[in-house]
This record gives sequence, C-alpha cells and structure tokens, in this order.
Amino acid sequence: MTKRIAVVGAYGSGKTTLSTALSHLTGLPRTHGSPMREPIGGEGRSVHNWTDGQLVQLTVNRYAERLLGEAAHPEGFVSDGSVVHEWVYAKLRLVAGSYPGTCTPLEDRHRSTTTAALEAAVDDIGLLMKHHAGTAYQAFVHVPVEFGLAPDNRPVSENFRYLSDSLLLPALEATGVPVHTVHGDVAERLAQTVKHLGLQDATVMTAEEAAALAAPTR
Repeated sequence: MTKRIAVVGAYGSGKTTLSTALSHLTGLPRTHGSPMREPIGGEGRSVHNWTDGQLVQLTVNRYAERLLGEAAHPEGFVSDGSVVHEWVYAKLRLVAGSYPGTCTPLEDRHRSTTTAALEAAVDDIGLLMKHHAGTAYQAFVHVPVEFGLAPDNRPVSENFRYLSDSLLLPALEATGVPVHTVHGDVAERLAQTVKHLGLQDATVMTAEEAAALAAPTR
C-alpha cells in the first residue's frame, strides 16, 4: 500500500478537500503546514505587504512544520500539499508578486539585482525541499486548476495559479516520485486516486462516504 501521499496543486485547486477525503477513505492521518500567517516582526501587516525577508522566514517556518508533521506519522500520512510548495510560493512571490499581470514564464521575467540574490537563496533552500521530497513521499496526487477562485477568496490571481502549476510539476517530476493527475469533482478525483495508487483493498469506508465527510461546510 502507498502510505506516504502528498496531494499537490496550485492554490484553491482542491488539495484540502481531496486530502481530507483520502485520509477518511484510507484511515491515514492527514498532515499540513499552517496557513501563511503573520511573520514574526510583521504583526498587523497584510500578506501583500510582507518584506522579502519575512516571506523567506515564513517559507522556512512552514518547511520545518511539514518536516515535523510528517515525522510524527512514520506509519504513513496524507499530506495537504508538500514541502515543494513552500519553494514555489516564495519564488513566485519574489519574481512575479501575488497578482502577476501576465502568464509570462518566470525565466523570461526581469529581476532586480536584489530580487535575483534573494531568489538564488530561495532556490538553494528549495534544493533541500526537493531532496527531502524524493524520499519523504511515495506518490504525488496532482489536482489541476479546473475552476476559478471564489470572489471572496482571491489572495492570488489566476495567473499566479497557472504559473504555480507550471513551476510545481517539473519540480515534482524531477524528484523521481510518481505524479498522478486526477480530474473532476472530489468523488471522481478520489476514485482516480484509489485506482492510480492501488488502494482498492486498503479503504475503511466507501469513496462516497469519504467524499461526503470531506465536503466543505457552508
């Protein structure tokens, strides 16, 4: 049985719902990093007003949280996101901001000398994250961007989400860990996940029950 699973994708793609459903279905504990809260020294500032140093601080903090969360479940886990996400978010924020006006690839974007230096530091931290991912997870379940963000839930733009996936997927594939992309609503994604990972005989309830338990409450 695949016991160390990371559900991955851009912001708002459905990672939390699917990882929750998969946890219910398999009985594996669910792990996740904390939300991107205020950095130490940046209390009261909007997410869009963090300094570059505070962004790097939070990236390192969330990486540490994920390591501790995964280590607490040596028998296996379902992770909402992965350590690679912290690198993707920091790199994108530094180079393109939360609301990139276009989908211009990162490699074609201008960097100031300061931004380039910070990006190089984040990329070095990212090497640690990607190295960890290669041994921490047995499978990535990728949920693509298939629907837009709610009007009241847009801390990033649609271009940011597109760029996030375009940066995330090659990084995941480079780890050597299998990446399985699933589509549709949560029940359809859950059924595809079970098939891809061979979990048919490792469930503790039906997929319909797990999907219902994971459905967001209004």
